[in-house]
Amino acid sequence: MARECTEIQKLEKRIRETAAWLRENAPNCVQESKHLDEGSQERAYWHYGYLVALRDVLRLLTVEEGSANQKAYSADNSSSFPMA
Repeated sequence: MARECTEIQKLEKRIRETAAWLRENAPNCVQESKHLDEGSQERAYWHYGYLVALRDVLRLLTVEEGSANQKAYSADNSSSFPMA
């Protein structure tokens, strides 16, 4: 249970940091919502960012505490898109 709390706290901290970065560097991002425009480059980058985030969270949840080794998981066996 303690590990889960620590991991959730890490995620919450990262959310706060990313939200602050967006407010500072792209304040109109939410209003413009270019990532919703079909065929736009912003949409492709949004999906890529989402893919990387999902991989990062999965890695966070599947790596044993104190271990530098990543457990294998079947949700992503593609090397087409490197992890961040």
